[in-house]
Amino acid sequence: MIDTEVRRSQRKPPTNTAPWALDKLPPFPMVASRLMQLLAKEDPDISEVGRMISAEPVFATRVLQMANSPLFALTAQVKTLSHAIVVLGLARVKSITVTRALGDFVAPALSVRSLRVCWQNSLAGALLAEKLARACKMDADVAYVAGLLRDIGRLALLVKYPDSYANLLAVSGEHAFDLLSTERELFDVDHCQAGEWLMGRMPFPPELTEVVAHHHDTPTDNTFRMVHLIRTADRMADALGFAVVAQADPLQFGQVLQDLPEAALARFHYEEEDLKAEIDMRIQTWG
Repeated sequence: MIDTEVRRSQRKPPTNTAPWALDKLPPFPMVASRLMQLLAKEDPDISEVGRMISAEPVFATRVLQMANSPLFALTAQVKTLSHAIVVLGLARVKSITVTRALGDFVAPALSVRSLRVCWQNSLAGALLAEKLARACKMDADVAYVAGLLRDIGRLALLVKYPDSYANLLAVSGEHAFDLLSTERELFDVDHCQAGEWLMGRMPFPPELTEVVAHHHDTPTDNTFRMVHLIRTADRMADALGFAVVAQADPLQFGQVLQDLPEAALARFHYEEEDLKAEIDMRIQTWG
């Protein structure tokens, strides 16, 4: 049975009020929140970005370590923050910063194996979104951040309730329950709704909020926007073995590829096993 200790008999709050399951949520790293506000500007000041990161020495060191890790597969070593900003560009620095900050946010829960799988799924989706974006001729850095943040609501729930969320995953996997429905049963909110609420309180563009809220929705028109790309990346992560919950009828890689527009499919030159091995190797460098 699902642990119901966290459930409360109350209506879902209005959108301007925190869902009870997110009440008193541990804060997102302050330096990351300030950086997001700065980087969200149309023409951010590069020197100010450098000063803001440098003001937090521990975070700055970890950002540099991550920039040089196989997770980002850069071609040249980055030695200083100023070098990183000049060589990588603000968009890439933003990707690295968001990854580091979100990883720090979920770190307390990662000792639980089933919850570590959730973080690995987020990383896999981000890395795949980046590759898919290049095939689709869309912004790869935006796609990476969108893929990373798509399940921010899930990460928030597991940070707040690690034992209950681990139990939810176990029960959902054992009985093939729908994960979104099970989340709503336990928390009165699913991870897409939780994520949409969180994104509304962060300085991210509406495009990313749409991704977080609707990346599980089946497309209803012929357009292929960022939300559709991230849905494909999410499904591809599952098909490659990075699913949060094992599925009785798992998606097949070739099946997911059919989500892509015809021109993008022709440009996506990856073999399933090679792609899985690369993503797995890059995820294992996390730390």
